Amino acid sequence: MNLKEWAAANGVGYTTARRWYRDGLLPVPARKVGGLVLVDEPTVPAGRPVAVVYARVSSADQKPDLDRQVARIVTWAASQNLPVDKVVTEVGSAL
Repeated sequence: MNLKEWAAANGVGYTTARRWYRDGLLPVPARKVGGLVLVDEPTVPAGRPVAVVYARVSSADQKPDLDRQVARIVTWAASQNLPVDKVVTEVGSAL
């Protein structure tokens, strides 16, 4: 699947996904084919743990903080050899 579809399916902004790809932080294997970035869905061996990354901010003006939170969590998971299966983000109201 292409990077834009992967980002939408995993709750990540396309711009963030492109930055992660550029910086080598994308939690799944990807390769560039022409001008398109294709994401290879990882195959996880049975019994191996996977992670779901969840990050939340309380207001829309904190959206840049949300991308930083996700990047930190994904980087940590990669350092622990823990494949990230899905990224879930939420912008909630403080009310």
